[in-house]
Amino acid sequence: MKRGNLLMIAVTAALGGYLAGQLVPGGDTPGAGPGVAAERPVSVTTAGPGLHYVCPMHAEIVTEAPGSCPICGMDLVAQADTEEEASDAAAGLPVVTVTPAVVHNLGIRTARAEYGELRHSIETIGKITRVDPMARRTITPPIRGELVAIADREAGDHIKAGELLFAVSSEALFEHEKAFQEAFLGGDRATANAMVPKLSRMGLSPEQIAALQSGEAPTLPVEVHAFEDGFVYTRRGRIGEQVHTGFTVFNVGGNYRVIEVTAEIFERQWGWVAQGQRAHMRVRGLPGTVFEGEVVRVEPPVGYTTRSLEVALRFKTNDPALSHSMFAHVSIMGAPRTGVLLVPTDSVIRTGEGDRVVRLLGEERFQPVAVVAGEESGGMIEIRSGLQAGDRVVASGQFLIDSESRLSAGLRRLRTPGSAHPVDSQGHRHAHAGHGAGAESGQGRDRPPLATGSATRISDEAMAHGPLSLR
Repeated sequence: MKRGNLLMIAVTAALGGYLAGQLVPGGDTPGAGPGVAAERPVSVTTAGPGLHYVCPMHAEIVTEAPGSCPICGMDLVAQADTEEEASDAAAGLPVVTVTPAVVHNLGIRTARAEYGELRHSIETIGKITRVDPMARRTITPPIRGELVAIADREAGDHIKAGELLFAVSSEALFEHEKAFQEAFLGGDRATANAMVPKLSRMGLSPEQIAALQSGEAPTLPVEVHAFEDGFVYTRRGRIGEQVHTGFTVFNVGGNYRVIEVTAEIFERQWGWVAQGQRAHMRVRGLPGTVFEGEVVRVEPPVGYTTRSLEVALRFKTNDPALSHSMFAHVSIMGAPRTGVLLVPTDSVIRTGEGDRVVRLLGEERFQPVAVVAGEESGGMIEIRSGLQAGDRVVASGQFLIDSESRLSAGLRRLRTPGSAHPVDSQGHRHAHAGHGAGAESGQGRDRPPLATGSATRISDEAMAHGPLSLR
């Protein structure tokens, strides 16, 4: 009796196994050799160019043929790329379409790329190397000659900026003036123009040169004027005395101290600094106080390893709190560059693959484009290639749009023929290898569908699913 029961169970198990093998898809076909898969009569329609199928509930399910979603069983929906979107996507990353309400909610701001002036501002640390409590300056003749005039000022007298201090004349100066006047009035403008720099170095002012051009007698002396308000410390010379270029006629100074600061700048900033440029200085111990000065000397490069350049600056002040060896923050106003294509610095997205900006294509359509960025200063950055004057770029909120476009680009690569992503038995391509368990348990079913064409639509409904969800 027991042996009969055992035999009956064995026969039933064998029959069940045989039937199961016949019903399981992919099992061996009766009569076929081992390892030969059973053929299933499935009608497949190949997607045309720009056509694909996506699950309405699971955006990561993308296929090139119609079918059903392996997660929820819903029929896949056909989506086609428009010609406009396809052309935009062919030029770079996919286009992202954002509705006006979402633009407002995300705080997206745009700016126009325009040609302008890029001012260099060099920020560095300097050290006070000299404090001159007297602030004196010697005034000497620019040429060798005879004193023909001298101001009636003695030690302690006050002088004003622009006041005539003394005048010097010489036969060599008169000869140059006569030759210049003859060349100019004779029509030889090239020779006359070539002589102007020499007359300026000898000390003639632009007004005196213009007087020679108008026909005034070529006997104009060189006049020396006070460069600022101050006091006379010493005075030398008398009218008719012969003087040379090293002879000190006046020693004058102002009611202030001269502070000299030495600072270093980087190698890439060498071409930005020149003598006479304005500079500002701030000292940590004097908050809110800004000292104005200028660059007085630019030294040759020092230090092969540091590749730095030493710059000397001079400031005039009466503040007694400044002392020798104090450190200060120095800002040097470098030479400006004109005709530079500029956008806000915040609009440039810097990545390991290069710099990008998000360009507005019109009608709430945005697309990240690669650019080559140059120098930046004052909140603006130079764009050397990738944009044209008049293009509008996103200055705020561009990171969310750029991330959405790169995600769409990744999904688009999944649909490219010959991609190495796994395909299940029904021809579905999965964007995430490990999504099955979470998806089957219902995770992600409340997420809105992501448009997987060349353009991604960011709608009002998508914003309702979280501030970081753009889909």
